Amino acid sequence: MKQLIIAIGFVMISNAIFCQAIDYNKIILPDNAGNIEFEEKLVQLAWKNHPANKQLYNQLSASQYETKIASAEWLNTIRLSGNLNEFNIPGASDANGRSQFFPRYNIGALIPLGIFKSTPNQVKHNRELEQVAMHNINSQKLAVRANVLKTYNEFLMYKEIFTLRSQELEQATASFVLLEQRFKAGEEQYEKYNQGLTLLNRVKIDRVEAQTTYLNSKLALEEFIGVKLEDVK
Repeated sequence: MKQLIIAIGFVMISNAIFCQAIDYNKIILPDNAGNIEFEEKLVQLAWKNHPANKQLYNQLSASQYETKIASAEWLNTIRLSGNLNEFNIPGASDANGRSQFFPRYNIGALIPLGIFKSTPNQVKHNRELEQVAMHNINSQKLAVRANVLKTYNEFLMYKEIFTLRSQELEQATASFVLLEQRFKAGEEQYEKYNQGLTLLNRVKIDRVEAQTTYLNSKLALEEFIGVKLEDVK
């Protein structure tokens, strides 16, 4: 009984998973979708503007044309022949001595038997290639969405780090200015002043590194969407 319950539960779970088909119109929202979040706009742009995605659609179109060509291939294989006869054959007669005539119209067709096998198979083959092209498009949609959102999240993270490093530099600069004034007034030793200067330079380096990482993450995101981030509306 326990095994039966487990088996039924497994079947129900499997059916539920199977029924959860992916709606690829939600992976990449259509252009006419309104009131969408900023992240979804980035995904839309990345899908619309990147040449690699357009190439996949070209492959699908090529497969569809190949299917149409294969479907009409039998027209290039069948051969028609005919003749028009106005006269009888001189000297030709039947057993009763009557002249023999060709039919006035004579039409025939040559149809290779292999056409009934090869053409349908070629059409099926090309339709399978269409499905492969469509699966490649859907797979690319998933990849584009994941990569764009990951890159955008990294951009936000590095932007926040850069902001924090900038604030840290402002505080370190203000502290060093006071320390420098005390040193010039003879109220602070050189060792303390030198330590403050070293700390300030270290904070400056950290900010430069944070700025570079932030700007590079912005460029990586713009490489996906094909436009400047500031131009996305």
